[in-house]
Amino acid sequence: MMLGIDGRLANAEKRAGVGHFCAELLQALPAQLDGASLRIYLDAPPRATFPLSAEQAELRVLPPGRFWTQRILGRELRRHPPDVFFSPVTQLPVCCPCPAIAAVHDLAFFDFGAYFTFRQRQIARWQARHVARNAAHLVADSFATQRDLAQFLGVPASRVTVAHLGCSSRFRRADEAAIRELRQRHGLPEHFVLYVGRLQPRKNLVRLIEAFARLRARRPDLPHHLLMAGDEGWLQGPIYAAAEASTARAHIRFLGFVPDADLPALISAADLLALVSLWEGFGLPVLEAMACGTAVLTSNCSSLPEVADDAALMTDPYDVPAMADALERLITDEDMRLRLSQRGPVQAARFTWEHTAQSLLSVARSLHAGTVRT
Repeated sequence: MMLGIDGRLANAEKRAGVGHFCAELLQALPAQLDGASLRIYLDAPPRATFPLSAEQAELRVLPPGRFWTQRILGRELRRHPPDVFFSPVTQLPVCCPCPAIAAVHDLAFFDFGAYFTFRQRQIARWQARHVARNAAHLVADSFATQRDLAQFLGVPASRVTVAHLGCSSRFRRADEAAIRELRQRHGLPEHFVLYVGRLQPRKNLVRLIEAFARLRARRPDLPHHLLMAGDEGWLQGPIYAAAEASTARAHIRFLGFVPDADLPALISAADLLALVSLWEGFGLPVLEAMACGTAVLTSNCSSLPEVADDAALMTDPYDVPAMADALERLITDEDMRLRLSQRGPVQAARFTWEHTAQSLLSVARSLHAGTVRT
């Protein structure tokens, strides 16, 4: 069986979100192939950081261009179809000549439409409806997304395989020398609350800033800062405005994009990681922080309880006072932080990219054999 995969996001200079998913999945696939082969489609030559070599997969570099999936990838698939095609995003060529699998990370643009630009919302909804109608099978990051597929698009559970994401082995407690070097290089404070992810509305950063300011106001003795690590996404203006207007603005800092190699030490240096999103398709930073033994505060909604279970403290992402209380509890309760730091690596170890790769290949083989419902 030849499995074709759109690998562009794994070839991005700055990977985030789905780019990490794509890169980790590609890296895990070769060991699970068992006679199958891979053909990876790119729109630029592979970078030095691309996870696969030409010995592990056929790397087919196609010309770049607008509407690449429809105009360029679609034409290539029709000329030289693989046995099965997989898209790591909720997007497929209109006329795909072979059985296709599409990943669905979340459907927030249906019930949280205001958190996207008009253009993003319209394109994403069209793509999701097209994929729901035309993909042979769907792969969802979580049971929460599987439920959303049924609710918003009427996709039965029999057409969706839940394949939780994994945690890379590089996420583990960093040694003190690495943490010290990172602190010096970035001028990090000794104590801080960390957010990791793109700056965009769904990450709920305005409320996190408000909760942090509440905490600083009632506990000025605490030395903690709020550090936000991540590239800009969209509609980030209100986030910067909230930080600038905050009474705690002297203790709030945006780090910008942080290279993958620095993330384990950065997470290990934090007193706690706060990801209090309004929704997540999965929530990789939660898993990665738990693997590093860093205490986690996260939301009690969408996929996040699936990922965190009892290894994180959860809060209502809309309740700023409750969020402030949770921050204070994690910062001041050393016993709780210790319990979570011990549970975290155990919980994170349940999620592996090998299992994600196996789930995808199982669906692809069943489609190839004609034994899976489409």
